[in-house]
Amino acid sequence: MEELRIVITTSDNYLPALRPMAYLLNKYYVPNPPVLVSGFTPPDFDLPANFTFHSIGKMEDYPVGKWSDGIIKLLHEIPDEVFLLLLEDMWPVRQVNVDAVNILYRYMLQFKNVIKMDLYTDRLYAGGADLNYGHVSYIDLVKSDPNSAYHFSLMPGLWRKEHLLRVLVPGESPWSAETTSGTPRLRTMKDLDVLGTRMCPYRGTLAFRGGDSGKLLLSELQDCDVKELRDLGYLAPWEK
Repeated sequence: MEELRIVITTSDNYLPALRPMAYLLNKYYVPNPPVLVSGFTPPDFDLPANFTFHSIGKMEDYPVGKWSDGIIKLLHEIPDEVFLLLLEDMWPVRQVNVDAVNILYRYMLQFKNVIKMDLYTDRLYAGGADLNYGHVSYIDLVKSDPNSAYHFSLMPGLWRKEHLLRVLVPGESPWSAETTSGTPRLRTMKDLDVLGTRMCPYRGTLAFRGGDSGKLLLSELQDCDVKELRDLGYLAPWEK
C-alpha cells in the first residue's frame, strides 16, 4: 500500500502562507508525510524536504471563478487514489492523530463508496448525521446527512479522486462548490457517502477568512506556535 500523501492547494496570492503551514505541519504531523503543493508560480523560498511543488499553469488562467478547473486539472495529473486535501491556510494547531488518519486511509481504500472522510468535526456537528454508522478499530464513524449544509465541505479530509472528479464541474469557485452547486450535486449521487468521526484527527484553524489574504487570524494558534513563527519571520508578510 502506498503511503498517504497530503495535497495542499494554493495560489500566488497565498504563497506566504505555505511557510507557516509547512512549519506547523511538520511539527504536528509526525512522522512527516510526503506533501504535494499544487499552485501556479513556485515560491521564491525553500520548502521542507518532504514537500514538492507542482504547477498547474498560470494563475491568470484560473481566476477564482474557475477554481474547480484547476482542481480538475490537478486530479488528472496525480496518481493518488485517496489523498488528504488541505488548503494552504488550514494550519494544524495540535498533534495530528496520524495513526487514526492512516486507519481511515486504509478504510477508504477498502470501501470505495466513500467519497470523503472528514478529519475535522465538520460532519459530526453538521446536523442530521448518523452518529451510529459504525466504527473502524477504535474510531467511531459518523455518516453525513446528504441534506445537511456543506455536504461537500472542503474542510480537512481524505478524498477519493475518482469520485471527486464526478462531483466537480468547470467554472466554479470553492464557495459555490461547497454550497450552491457542489453540495446539491453530491446529494443526488446516492452511491456515494461522506463520513466523519466522533474524534478530530486533524485539529486546525483557518488562518484567513472570506478569501482575504491580507488579514491573518492567529487566535486559535497556541502562543508558543505564534512566537516560533514570528521568530522565524514567517508572519512578517502580515505584520509589517
